[in-house]
Amino acid sequence: MITEFDFIKKYLSSKEKNSKYSLNFNDDVGLVDGKIYSTDTICEDIHFFSNDRPNLIAKKLIRVNVSDIVSKGVKPKYCLFNFSIGKNIDENWISNFMRGLRSDIQFFKLNLIGGDTTKTLDKTVLSLTIFGNLINDKFVRRSSAKSSDYIYVSGTIGDSALGLYCKKKEKVNILKKHKEFLLNRYLIPTPRIDLFNYINKNASASTDVSDGLYSDLSNICRTSNLGADIDFNAIPLSNSAKAIISKYPKLNKLILNGGDDYELLFTGKDGLDRNKNITKIGKMKKGYNINIADFNDITDLDGYKHKF
Repeated sequence: MITEFDFIKKYLSSKEKNSKYSLNFNDDVGLVDGKIYSTDTICEDIHFFSNDRPNLIAKKLIRVNVSDIVSKGVKPKYCLFNFSIGKNIDENWISNFMRGLRSDIQFFKLNLIGGDTTKTLDKTVLSLTIFGNLINDKFVRRSSAKSSDYIYVSGTIGDSALGLYCKKKEKVNILKKHKEFLLNRYLIPTPRIDLFNYINKNASASTDVSDGLYSDLSNICRTSNLGADIDFNAIPLSNSAKAIISKYPKLNKLILNGGDDYELLFTGKDGLDRNKNITKIGKMKKGYNINIADFNDITDLDGYKHKF
């Protein structure tokens, strides 16, 4: 069995000669002719479920891709859509899905310029490729953190993973408003399109929180050849996250290894947390380890990883 990153290292990184386009596969994007490109695929029963509302699945597909581009300090502009239709999909499902897709394409001011449709013998598979123009010939890599940098996140962390927990459990003993908030954070990610200019101007390295805070910070550290010290108690939580963790304390690990938040995780100079949407959670350092203050259980923090 091989993980996604091992696959990239073994079969792609050492084989690709045009590294200036692929960025040595150290990022979630590629660079060609002044444009940043990214692609993501979501699969039935892995990233979404058959009983999820089709329009929300479409929104999730758009938003996880928008998040990749935004984390580079770039505004997304164009997209290509590939639709592999599963055996249980009818025209009503397709109609509702496309309604959600069109809605978010308009909301994010994207231009859909093509794609492909096909049929599968089993599950539905959805892919989107998205690209945008560099701002002042600049974008922010994942691999360019410095040992003197501080570590920041936008928004609140862990909501989506806690929402998935609520979805899977028949009974979660918290107020309805908290459960609904967490479920919505899981079902409808909110990429930080409002911060792409801020990232472009201020971040030295950046990624989005898609696989889990610890895992995504590990990627910044690995590609930048650095380590990090973070303070668990500094990680910003929503009131709903605090409510469910106070009831079920063991869920606090989801703050570190839960994915799908699609907030921004970036490094930069001191003082960037003066922005009301930004919280400082730690500091980069020389070395290769990640230390977490005020958190004792450091087992199984790798977050979500595809294994083949």
